Amino acid sequence: MRIRSRVIIGLLAAVSLAAGEFRDWNVIGGGQFEAKLNAVKGTSLVLENREGKVVDYPIGNLMLSDQQFARDWQLARTTSGDGASPSGASVEQSDFAKTVYRDLVRSQGSRLKRFTPDAGDSPKYFAFYRSAMWCPPCRKFTPKLVKFYNKQKRKGAPFELVFISSDRSEDDMAEYMKQYKMKWPAFKHGKNKDIVQRNGTGIPNLIVTDADGNKLLDSYDAFGKFIGPSAVMRDFEKLLAAE
Repeated sequence: MRIRSRVIIGLLAAVSLAAGEFRDWNVIGGGQFEAKLNAVKGTSLVLENREGKVVDYPIGNLMLSDQQFARDWQLARTTSGDGASPSGASVEQSDFAKTVYRDLVRSQGSRLKRFTPDAGDSPKYFAFYRSAMWCPPCRKFTPKLVKFYNKQKRKGAPFELVFISSDRSEDDMAEYMKQYKMKWPAFKHGKNKDIVQRNGTGIPNLIVTDADGNKLLDSYDAFGKFIGPSAVMRDFEKLLAAE
């Protein structure tokens, strides 16, 4: 991943920033390059340097502000009738959302019950929290996430948080959700652990996607370095505040 990112940055690098459509792009974990945005394709941006070299660059490797620029750019093109509909613009549930909602449970006492979303639920963002009761850093972070979730939900923030358990059993998972008052739904124990590609395998891990499953934020940077779920939560809060 690191070698590939450096090669792409090298292809796109330019001497100075000039007026026009070219701009600086900032890479998570450090690094910057200059390029022109030609298109947004799912999880990638089509970028062109001043020599005319065109590459597909993963949007998830960019800083949050640059990801937001790309989404705003695509929205402006759509509004003017030039380009495809942006991710999350439709009020209909995306195929990814349907996959997420297909097999969820929720905490009810010491047991897990089937979770049924409200009709028409179509969040703009999904957050996936990989965690476990046996993990001390997880137990330290989870209360912060519970506070964040409750606060944002009171504001009507357009997202849903889904717990992906790394607990050793369903009973342990149910106890964890009960003890820490997790109000969000969860995948059934052992299910959908790889629904979103991860940059690292450790926990706690918080990942944010758009409505179509395109990754926006990860607890690991593009080079696999752990930056932590608190950093993701802070950036996600800024993203929601801009809504």
